[in-house]
Amino acid sequence: MVTSCSKDDDDSATNSPEPARRTVIIYMAGDNNLSSYMQSDLNEIKTGRTLVDKGESLVVFIDRTATNENPFIAKITESGELEKLYEYDSEFLSSAPEKMEEVLRRCVELCPATEDYGLVLWGHASGWFIENDSVSSNVRNAPRRAYGVDNDVWLNIPSMRVMFNNLRTTNNIKWKFIFSDCCNMQNIETAYELKDAADYLIASPAEIPGMGAPYETIVPALFIHNDQQMYEAICDNYFAQTDIKGGHLPISVIRTDKLDDLAAATAHVLPAVTENLSHYDFGRGHIYYFCVVKGDSWSITYNDRYKALYDMNDIIRWATANDTEAYDIWRGAFDQAVIYKHMSTFWHANYLEKSGSKSFADFTMTEEAYGGVSMFFPLEKYNTVTTFNEDIKKMGWYYAVGWSSLGW
Repeated sequence: MVTSCSKDDDDSATNSPEPARRTVIIYMAGDNNLSSYMQSDLNEIKTGRTLVDKGESLVVFIDRTATNENPFIAKITESGELEKLYEYDSEFLSSAPEKMEEVLRRCVELCPATEDYGLVLWGHASGWFIENDSVSSNVRNAPRRAYGVDNDVWLNIPSMRVMFNNLRTTNNIKWKFIFSDCCNMQNIETAYELKDAADYLIASPAEIPGMGAPYETIVPALFIHNDQQMYEAICDNYFAQTDIKGGHLPISVIRTDKLDDLAAATAHVLPAVTENLSHYDFGRGHIYYFCVVKGDSWSITYNDRYKALYDMNDIIRWATANDTEAYDIWRGAFDQAVIYKHMSTFWHANYLEKSGSKSFADFTMTEEAYGGVSMFFPLEKYNTVTTFNEDIKKMGWYYAVGWSSLGW
């Protein structure tokens, strides 16, 4: 008998699995220091799956630090069991774009859907920041870049865009949503890079606790077939969870087909914004979501020179205070793109709960200032301590809003 659990490539073709209505893939890039969280999240995922109709498919790709286990693809059954569909012959880098593309294509072939597909990115991330393929051998002390570190190798966002474009052109896969259960993914640079990959991008602009999403309530929300009810339930259920010190996580939803309009509106207002910004800095008290200290993003002590990923709405609103008409026009485009969000006035970034955490508390969060999406603003202070001002030129957003014509 031929079963779908074999790792023979020909098996998937001969079994012709019955399509689900929606297939959701959870890509668990855990061959790093998040591996210890994986089993508890898997247990939550199994519980959440029991609350979903049998006519849906929930697939997980698992790559963890276990020395006696190769990466594998599994289906979570309606009874909450993990059923292996495919096991790889050897270890590989789950952060390599060509391997991620192959895994996602295989998941779709093993568990096809009649309506649409959803994707959950599980693992490390740090927004749009660019890094070479290899960083410090000590991951804990290396600056974090983009998504999914595996053996010190990261997947940069432009490479992720190419990978998703390949899936769209070869397999006609455009995700209904990409939900990122990892740090700092709701930034406008990443969103613009991935705008053709999904209808909705659901993520936090902030650093998140190591425990991640509450999957027992998130999983049922992933299979709601009314778009608005789906993304609101994902955000609501994530926000309802508190971290170990009682904080909530800021989170938002971006509608990708409105991002070109937002880019045009931002390009229109950006000259006024830069005119009101100091080239070196724009002072303290603004909402930010990321900071590294001496190349070490794990430090408890923050340094103003390394603060980046400022809240997009906060900075543009502040910089256009003398031109409310310009801000109102821009805000209209912003609200069309950022269609749902939750604000938190208190949250912590916990990497390993036992090692402590750091809080973001040196600014005042208000509904008027909070936008739920970050943006990078080039400043002279970055020239001596980071490569941010050069790296931003590798992102499509840089050209869409005309940073170069403004001297950056």
